[in-house]
Amino acid sequence: MSYCLNPDCQKPQNPDGSNFCQKCGTKLLLAQRYRAIKPLAQGGFGRTLLAEDEYKPSKPQCVIKQFYPQGQNNSGKAAELFQQEAVRLEQLGKHPQIPELFAHLEQDSRQYIVQEFIDGQNLAEELAETGVFREKQICSLLGDLLPVLQFIHEGQVIHRDIKPENIIRRRSDGRLVLVDFGAAKYATGTALGKAGTYIGAAGYAAPEQLFGKAVFASDIYSLGVTCIHLLTDIESPELYDAIENAFVWRNYLPNNPVSDKLGRILDKMTHSMVKQRYQSASEVMQDLEISEATSVDVVALSPTVQTPPKIADQNISLVATLQGHSAQVLSVAFSPDGKTLASGSGYKDKNNCLKLWDVDVRQEICTIKEHSGGVNSIAFSPDGRTLAFGKSDTIKLWNVSTGQEISHLKGHSTQSLYIELIFSLAFSPDGKILASGSKDCTIKLWEVSTGREISTIKGHRKYINSVAFSPDGKILASGSKDKTTKLWNVSTGREIMTLREHSYGVSSVAFSPDGKTLATGGGDSTIKMWDVRTGQEISTIKGHSAFITSVAFSADGKTLASGSGDRTIKVWDVSTKQEIVTLEGHSDVVDSVAFSPNGQILASGSWDKTIKIWRITR
Repeated sequence: MSYCLNPDCQKPQNPDGSNFCQKCGTKLLLAQRYRAIKPLAQGGFGRTLLAEDEYKPSKPQCVIKQFYPQGQNNSGKAAELFQQEAVRLEQLGKHPQIPELFAHLEQDSRQYIVQEFIDGQNLAEELAETGVFREKQICSLLGDLLPVLQFIHEGQVIHRDIKPENIIRRRSDGRLVLVDFGAAKYATGTALGKAGTYIGAAGYAAPEQLFGKAVFASDIYSLGVTCIHLLTDIESPELYDAIENAFVWRNYLPNNPVSDKLGRILDKMTHSMVKQRYQSASEVMQDLEISEATSVDVVALSPTVQTPPKIADQNISLVATLQGHSAQVLSVAFSPDGKTLASGSGYKDKNNCLKLWDVDVRQEICTIKEHSGGVNSIAFSPDGRTLAFGKSDTIKLWNVSTGQEISHLKGHSTQSLYIELIFSLAFSPDGKILASGSKDCTIKLWEVSTGREISTIKGHRKYINSVAFSPDGKILASGSKDKTTKLWNVSTGREIMTLREHSYGVSSVAFSPDGKTLATGGGDSTIKMWDVRTGQEISTIKGHSAFITSVAFSADGKTLASGSGDRTIKVWDVSTKQEIVTLEGHSDVVDSVAFSPNGQILASGSWDKTIKIWRITR
């Protein structure tokens, strides 16, 4: 049977294979592909229909959501939320416990969303059919849904409407699927603190959500209330004691005991004060002793790795794309504690060329706006208190905790204020010296405490693209557009040796954590590994199809990451020199890569104006 898409049609049933409704003449195929079969649900702003995808030989089932307000006063907001659901599903990408978005379109002046059909029963229906849940079922529910919640929060999305009706147990495998992202909100550093329209189910929405200030912890609250409702089969308003300012759900469990451990967890999940509540799904998982390894591996719809690839005994996956720069991202750097990521961008970003990001919540902390012109180089001091960044011929030292400028170092020559002249910065391991490599073909060493120039090192014939200190601080490596890499004695400023095997400019240099190996990336699309003691080339690593922009060792020295003009990041096994995985997702040159100090995060900055955060898990 074909079901007419016209909501006003008086005889919507049509024979199989019909292309137009026999009653009203409306097209029966949506986008000439999706055929509605029967209605599933209807509300004030539209309806949901079961459909088939006629493009595919097996004609798999899918769901058509049709928006048509029926004389509602707030239809404008409803239309916004309808479109928002498609945006959020596309933004999150593919996850086995979130309905996949197939299409978002308009036909005959009506909006439609086509998404994956989840064949199953929602938890409200399951509760009505089988009765209250036991502790074991609640723990299973949390083990199933917390990783999903962690996934959407890492994608900067707040669901805002978690309740039993929006959780479906899939018949095929019994897994729980989180549905209905119509109320979902994208969380940004600025939006989180602003009041907005209250959205969410009465009784399940957190107190702050009632004032339009939903945060990630608001979803934790709603999931906790959902668990309490399933344990008691009593609506949450009846479970709440206004005098105690807390849920007294234990009073309704005479024949359904719950352990003190789970009780404490549910109490913390549903605490009325945000600061007293769990701040992330991973915190709840930790207290429940649920390993993140139980989380289902996910694949993003945006171009990225198609399966979670292995790095030795680890998995790597894209967890966030940070947006905020309006020009090419030229550099990224982690703070020593790994909690903060700094990013610098080109001069076309105007006054927003330097940003700090919170790595855990993937949100912008601040923008350093005093710095006009581009930021091509960034470095944190070893103690994490100072951030150095270069613009034109000036290097600025910035106090990370106070946000105040400490000093500015000037000495490199320039002809234009809007050209990124300082190409590379590096602190010595003891934090006392800052090295800068410049377009003026020199390297300068600066005394950090006084801002005094210690020495100017000359020897390269062209731009200095990259500088790096050895772990013991005794050697400085520099890579140049003149196709050479040089090693310098830091104390004397004298050249130790020159490495000459690249056929194009050397764009990046990095010492291994043990200081025995130097990696160099070049415009010839190769990475070379060198014995620091002898200056002998150990190996040449090939695989990128365009110039190498950046190389970085992991903290344990076992892996090397490289960014390239071919828009990819490659991760290599240092011992075998073999490629482990290629990470795709950026739409332009990947200009900078950096491992977090604990080796669990890889960050990449690109000319596509974004930063991507890749998580490495055991």
